[in-house]
Amino acid sequence: MHTRLEHTTGDNSPQSLPASTSTPIQHKPSIEFFLLIGLAVVTLIPRILLARQLDVVTDEVVYILGGKVYLPLITHANISSSQWYTFNYEHPPLAKILMGLSIAFNNIFGHLFSELFAGRIPSILMGTLLVAAVYWLGRAPFGRTIALIAALSLAFSPWLVYFSALAYLDMTMTAFITIAFLTLWHAIRRPWLFPIVALLVGLGAASKYTAVLVVPGIILFVAYYYFLLRPMMPVEERPILPWKWWVIAIIIAPLAFFIVDPALWLNPLARLSHSFAFEWSHSANGHPTFIAGQYYLHVPHWSIVYIIFTKMSAFLTIPAAIFVVAKIVQLIRFHFNKSRIDYHKAARLAYIVIWLLSILGMFSLLNIVVGTHYHLPLAPPVAVAGVSGLAMIIHFIAGFIHNKGTNAVISSSTPDARVASKPAVLLPIILLALLTIVPHLYGLTTVYAAEGYTNEFFQNNENSTLQVAYPGYREALQWLADNHDTHSNVGLIALPGTLNGYSSSANWFYYNTDMSKLFQLKEAHPKDQSFTQYKYLVWPKHLVQRGYPLPSQTKMIHAITGGNTIYCYILEVDSK
Repeated sequence: MHTRLEHTTGDNSPQSLPASTSTPIQHKPSIEFFLLIGLAVVTLIPRILLARQLDVVTDEVVYILGGKVYLPLITHANISSSQWYTFNYEHPPLAKILMGLSIAFNNIFGHLFSELFAGRIPSILMGTLLVAAVYWLGRAPFGRTIALIAALSLAFSPWLVYFSALAYLDMTMTAFITIAFLTLWHAIRRPWLFPIVALLVGLGAASKYTAVLVVPGIILFVAYYYFLLRPMMPVEERPILPWKWWVIAIIIAPLAFFIVDPALWLNPLARLSHSFAFEWSHSANGHPTFIAGQYYLHVPHWSIVYIIFTKMSAFLTIPAAIFVVAKIVQLIRFHFNKSRIDYHKAARLAYIVIWLLSILGMFSLLNIVVGTHYHLPLAPPVAVAGVSGLAMIIHFIAGFIHNKGTNAVISSSTPDARVASKPAVLLPIILLALLTIVPHLYGLTTVYAAEGYTNEFFQNNENSTLQVAYPGYREALQWLADNHDTHSNVGLIALPGTLNGYSSSANWFYYNTDMSKLFQLKEAHPKDQSFTQYKYLVWPKHLVQRGYPLPSQTKMIHAITGGNTIYCYILEVDSK
């Protein structure tokens, strides 16, 4: 079965590289367009549904309030306000400004959505854009089949869906830098795209500083292609070094970062230093995190591998690892003239390998990881490499088993042989799609709230593997309302200020006023000396993981779960 899945649907290659030796399947533009629209729709649906369902999650109120504070400052041209550098100054403002805009438009159009959902819309859209870009921009370097299947795997990934449904900074940042790296391949053919790559990186950094960790990978691939691969090309096919566009790109990235961050306009050096100082202090002091059954203030460098393996299907992560090792060996052989691959394929392989390894290496340098969302930028290259690796494995196994029979069929020129060749192409593609898409789709549809998903080895159980991110307060109160007396005193256990927040117009109670009518609610703290004033407590699992055990004077009466992951415990307090 001589079917190379990674080649069956190849797209046009950069003009400076020879076309793929395989015969591409030509699709009409209308079909491509409908595929893109269909992909966007199936990506949007679970993100919208989950964003409407999820309770407020810890940091959302901070970012939403940031958007509500920053946007009026912009509309009133109040750049000198101290609020720019006193409220949540540790993070740049672009993603928060987008949240503020979304809430403002929601208000203008008569509150079509709740304010919480409106604040989540930018993440929903950016998460959808990321998936669409993996397919649309990935057709050229990866082929249509690989790009589409990888995009669908990301569309249904419970990990990505969960963080696309929250008003967090990370999905916006991840989308910008993913699209930047995908655009990089096309910039080889069209050098005027290098400033676009830089613009996207600048916007990513203006959403969250960790976006700059994509830059070494971009530089490495550009250096590899122009200074290592280019001299191996025939003279007439060597592209001109685009020095002009590189210089423009170097200027564009910091300029874009500066323009979309009004907090820097008056005193950029002082205010940027002020923000970086917080990040440095945060990094030095550490942040409590639960990973691999251990409690850390500073996470080990291998934690990124553990997180990506746990939060993505093993049918992607294991083949991705095999693919990277195999292709590194192949690239080494190519450069020692011991491999028959052409330099077009060498460029494609190096592109995928550099994308994955550079993101893995750079993000592993983060010594504090508040949650798994810190490593979201690794998901797209792992998905692409995983699908490519599984395609390689399927091809190898199919060729080993059916080599003689397939050769006999292909050697025949009868119409029956041509018909018989169709399953030889379609069956491996169907198998590839099933193995890489269905595990994520099954997890998404069976694990409540999606956050509790873990791969096949961990069986949707984060309790002893990763810090549980979803607190589930609202679901706990809904269960109490359905099963016990209302109007009881209920203590919502959280670290000080988590639920009360910075403002009465953006905190957990503000977004759950209906629950405040059913119960007498109060933020309580795990270190409180006594809980006898409450009848019930809602105790998030992540606090247990971080060293705050359930108090002895309570009895667990229920647990809110997603899969086998416990989000929170509902405790009845012994009043004696």
